[in-house]
Amino acid sequence: MSKTLKFHAGKVQYDEDTKRCTPLAHKGVISIKPSSEDPDFLAFTWTPKSDTTVGGTVEKDELLLIPGDVSFKHMKSCTTGRVFALTFLSSGAKHLYWLQDVGDIDQPGVLTEKDLGIVKQINELITINEDEDEDEEDEVIKEEKDESSQQQQQPQIPITSIGNFLQPQLVQQHLDKLSPHQIDQLSQHLPASTPATKTEIAQVVRSGFFQQSQRKLSEQLSSGLGAGYLVAQSLKYDYKGEGVDGFLNGIRELTKKEDDDGDDVKPKPQ
Repeated sequence: MSKTLKFHAGKVQYDEDTKRCTPLAHKGVISIKPSSEDPDFLAFTWTPKSDTTVGGTVEKDELLLIPGDVSFKHMKSCTTGRVFALTFLSSGAKHLYWLQDVGDIDQPGVLTEKDLGIVKQINELITINEDEDEDEEDEVIKEEKDESSQQQQQPQIPITSIGNFLQPQLVQQHLDKLSPHQIDQLSQHLPASTPATKTEIAQVVRSGFFQQSQRKLSEQLSSGLGAGYLVAQSLKYDYKGEGVDGFLNGIRELTKKEDDDGDDVKPKPQ
């Protein structure tokens, strides 16, 4: 995405008690463009227009969108206007907006051709192509089989991406082997609103936010600029060198130490 997507929209006030949406009268503009912090992310801004006929003030919205972690959906239950919900999947935060370009007078809740075009563009920006991810996973599996068959003839190739190691299907296989108590222990690593179940944990690993985050971490670890050392200091494991291999080796050793310490602690008899 090289250009900025802009369209007219207003904010909607949502009452949690009555479950009612109230469109605010302020006119505004939504703009979506690549983030200056990271070109893979999107900068979403809602800016109010100066309007002396409308009383009160309304704050500007400045949001960072991570493809795969947000949805932009038409609220069909609202028939008095074209209202959309921008929802962050990882946190559950929701922002409501109503489209202000002229629509159908007789059916104010029906989307126009222009509306549909805007929605299509937004969804293309915030959706991760799952087919590409699946193709990448299939390719990784094929490569791993080839490497395994040639392991005696060729040296082991270093892992360059956490995604090559932490594949969703491998995570699911691991989760299936865990006890309910072990599953419950994973809750400390999940968002507060996410229940500690095998299904929810697997969905977190498959989420766009998680995939984007592990890709960024892999790139930083592979940069050779000291990211491995900083991560080791932050997570408090012994530094094992730069790169994804060093990170995984450090985490493995830390986990082994924690398991050994846990084995030493025996429950007291009742």
